Amino acid sequence: MNRIVTMMLTLVIAVVTLPVAGQASGFPLAADILSQLDANSSFKTIRYSGRMEITIGGETRIKEMKAVAMGSDKALIEFTNPEDRGIRYLKLARELWMYFPKEDDTVKISGHLLKEGMMGSDVSYEDALESSDYRLRYRAEVKGSEEVEGRKAWIVELSAKAPTAPYDRLIMWIDAERWVTLKEEMYARSGRLLKTSKTLEARKVGSRWFASSIVMESKLRKDTKTAFVMKDLELDLVLDAGQFTMAALTK
Repeated sequence: MNRIVTMMLTLVIAVVTLPVAGQASGFPLAADILSQLDANSSFKTIRYSGRMEITIGGETRIKEMKAVAMGSDKALIEFTNPEDRGIRYLKLARELWMYFPKEDDTVKISGHLLKEGMMGSDVSYEDALESSDYRLRYRAEVKGSEEVEGRKAWIVELSAKAPTAPYDRLIMWIDAERWVTLKEEMYARSGRLLKTSKTLEARKVGSRWFASSIVMESKLRKDTKTAFVMKDLELDLVLDAGQFTMAALTK
């Protein structure tokens, strides 16, 4: 969500420093690695255009959008492709609403709906809501290092501290130089692998690197994947807080 994914609604990466559960000999502390990742990926505001390619059984659907966000708690997404034009999502902290312009109707996404894929993608609404409470839900431990696509990466494992966490265990491969999550695995309490994600492209924005192209695969569905690309990315610009309101959602 990167710690890929997890806010595919904000569709940006925002990692926080986690408590250390242990340290592999000769490797840096998990908290230090994640602090670097956090410093690299955190932002005050963001604006971009996005494209989702949702592939199911060999058929690919294209979703295009424009998005703005303030930190990890406020985001507004509007879809612009013809069949979904005007559909919007508003995220405020851990609450999520969806607006349907044809019906002029607003729906709050909650309960079992949080497990569903956003717009039919491999990214769940629960993923979208996951943000800065990782430090409360997970312990972190460095497991070693490994090359990923020719780049040295630290392997960091996160273990859930509470059953309310969306995943019982996460494994992240974090670029040791650019501080971008190169790939991630997400596991259930049973040990079953639920999802994987991989950074296809990292782009330098100012003095830091950002994951600008990501692909996620659900291991619970056959022949499915979701690729996401950010374009025209702007960071730390001045935004009107009025954009992140119910009034703005339904305008």
